[in-house]
Amino acid sequence: MTVDSRADAAADAAAGPSVHVRRALQLLAGGAVGGVVAAVLCVVGFGIAYGGSGVLSAVVAALLVLLFYAVGQYVMVLFADAGARLLLSVALFSYTTRVLLLGLALLVYQRNADALPALVPVAVFLTTVGVVVGWLVAEVWVFSRLRVTAFDTEYVPPATADGGQ
Repeated sequence: MTVDSRADAAADAAAGPSVHVRRALQLLAGGAVGGVVAAVLCVVGFGIAYGGSGVLSAVVAALLVLLFYAVGQYVMVLFADAGARLLLSVALFSYTTRVLLLGLALLVYQRNADALPALVPVAVFLTTVGVVVGWLVAEVWVFSRLRVTAFDTEYVPPATADGGQ
C-alpha cells in the first residue's frame, strides 16, 4: 500500500460511511421504528383480547418478523456500496436463507408443539401482517424523503460519417 493510498483510505474513513450506506441505514432505522410501533400495538391489542397467550403469540410473531426484516436490511447495509449484480445476488441469497431458517423454526415448533406453549393462530397471523405493513409503510415513507439526486445529461446525437441523419 502506497503512502497516497493510505492517505486516501484514512480520508475516506474520516469522512464516514458512503451515501449509499447512510441511505440504507436510514431505511433500516425507519423500517424498524414502523415495525416496532406496529408490534407494540399488536401486543397490547392481543393482550387485551386474549390475555397472556395473546401477548405471547404477538411477541413471538413480532420478533420473528422484526428479525427477518432487520437481518435482510442489515445485509443491504453491509453491501450498499457493491455493484448491482453482487447486490442482487446477496439479496436473493439472504432472502432464501432467511426463509429456510424461518421454515426450520416452524418445523421445530410443529414437531414440539405439545411441549411448547400454545400460540393463538389469529394473533400470530394478524401480528405478522401488522408488523410487515408497519415496517414497509415506514420504509416507503423514509425512502420518499431521501435526497436521491438524479441528473440527466444533455442529449448529444451520434456522429454520422456523412454528417447527416
